[in-house]
Parts: sequence; structure tokens; C-alpha cells
Amino acid sequence: MRITGSGKITDNFYVVGDPGVPVYLMDGESPALFDSGFTALAQVYEQHIKEIMGNHAPVYLFLTHAHFDHVGSASYFKKLWPEMKIAGSPRAQETLARPRVLQLIRRLNREAAGALLSWGREALYEAPFQACNLDMILAPGQEVQLGASRTVKAIPTPGHTWDFMSYWLPDEKILIASEAVGCDDGSGYIMTEFLVDYDTYIGSLQELSKLDIQILCPGHRCVFTGPDAKSYMRRSLEQAAIYVHMVERLLNEEGGDIERTVARVKVVEWEPKPTPKQPEPAYVLNTRARVTHIRERMKKPVKSGPAPVEVSR
Repeated sequence: MRITGSGKITDNFYVVGDPGVPVYLMDGESPALFDSGFTALAQVYEQHIKEIMGNHAPVYLFLTHAHFDHVGSASYFKKLWPEMKIAGSPRAQETLARPRVLQLIRRLNREAAGALLSWGREALYEAPFQACNLDMILAPGQEVQLGASRTVKAIPTPGHTWDFMSYWLPDEKILIASEAVGCDDGSGYIMTEFLVDYDTYIGSLQELSKLDIQILCPGHRCVFTGPDAKSYMRRSLEQAAIYVHMVERLLNEEGGDIERTVARVKVVEWEPKPTPKQPEPAYVLNTRARVTHIRERMKKPVKSGPAPVEVSR
């Protein structure tokens, strides 16, 4: 099943807020949030969380990575629930301590608020993004108890970023992987989401594919269950190979020019999509990083990715 709305997914597990920029909630003895979305949607998340949990407070907030659309409401949540522990990777902690990174996160969240308004969203939280610190630094493979009968395992999955952690709940077979597995854009097309290293991204995706996933949570728009979760993982690997071949071809046609290649990728991948979609400044920033990495990769004496496989868009 492909679930595109917010609300209950299975017992105690929910998509909170706007499904395009979701927060995931595992309720229970020790409730946990996964990621914190846009700053502008902070009060939307708060309302939905309180509707589910009442006066109970989350015990943990697990961050997958330190991008603006995943840490945007973390400090807001921390003020609401001061005893809640924010957890993430060592590199996420380092990233969130850099003034230039915080400045970028603040700017992109401000631009995201403008995009939300243009899409007809109202009553947005107007305060700017505020920096947050991690209370727990997670080691690779570390397991955290969510009460007596539930655990969450932190799995390093670099490639989209170097600080990336995916979260595996083995009892429920739920994987919160965000952009480590790419993102369905709403049409069935899977956006390939490596930013720092394609081959590392593929390695992470292959490792996650070995899990017996029953509920798969990418970063945006959709949740996949049952056979569709397994199918998604396969298609994501296939789409990544197609994407790299496309960008390699465009780079060759454009003589290696990054900006002209980014513009052509944007025409194919971003412009035809209906709103709501990733805000344009963030999309261009990410695509520039991907194209730049592929150009550098092409210079190395390594084989290109596997031959393209047709995947329905």
C-alpha cells in the first residue's frame, strides 16, 4: 500500500502534520518522534501530536540528518517538552554547531514558509528557526529502548549526507529512512537523493534493502507498506542508476558546465511536477550538489553505474 496522507499507519505509529514534510510518531510507553520538519509547520505538528498523545510528552526526538526540512521544529519541540532528548549522529551534532550551516537552515526555512503561503497554507508559525543541540549522540548500531517491549536501532546510512542515520524498529519492522532511500515525488517517480557520494548512497540503500521491511518511511509525501515497501527499495536502486546516466549524458552535452546541466535536469525533474513540491531554492541547491559530484565521479577511473532499467514515472 502507498499511503499519501497523515494520520495513523498502524498501531501506535503515525504520520504527523503535512505528509509532504512529515514528522513520524511512535506512541506508547516511551513515545518517540522522528525528524521535525519545517519551522513554519511547528504548531501544526504540535496540534497533531497533542491530539494523539494528550498530555503525554515525547521522550525522544530522533533526527535523521541536519537538513532544514528535518530539524526545522526541533528547538520548538524542545521548548514544549524540555525533558525530551534529541538524538542523532556525531556528525549531525558537528553540523548543527556551524554558524554558516545554521544561517543556511534559517534561510531555507524562511523560504519554505513563503512557498507554503503561495500554496495556500495559512496560520504558519512565524518565528525563525532556532539552533538546537543533541542530548544523545548515537553510535553506529546503537539500540535505544522505547519502553519494555520496543527498541529502535540507529543505522548509519551516508550518501545523502555524511551525518545520516536511519532508524529501524525491528518489532514492528518499520524503517524510517528519509532521503537515504530517495523520495517518491507523488507521481511514482523516485527522486535520487545522494548529495555527497553516489556510491556510498547506493551502498547504504543496498544494506537497507536487506531488512524485512513492512513499513517504509521515506523523507516526504508517502509511506509504503507490505510488498510495496520492498518494491520501492528495488525501484529506488534502479532509478538511481537511470539518474546518474542521465546527468552524465547532459554533462557531456553541456561540456561539463554545472549550471547549464542543473537547468536541464530541473526542466525534466522539477518543473513538470505539481505543487506542493520541494521549494525551488532547495531543489536547485541539492541538484547542483548532485551534478557536481557526478562530474567529479566521471573523472575517476571507475565504471559507471549499471545500465538503465525502465521504471514507470
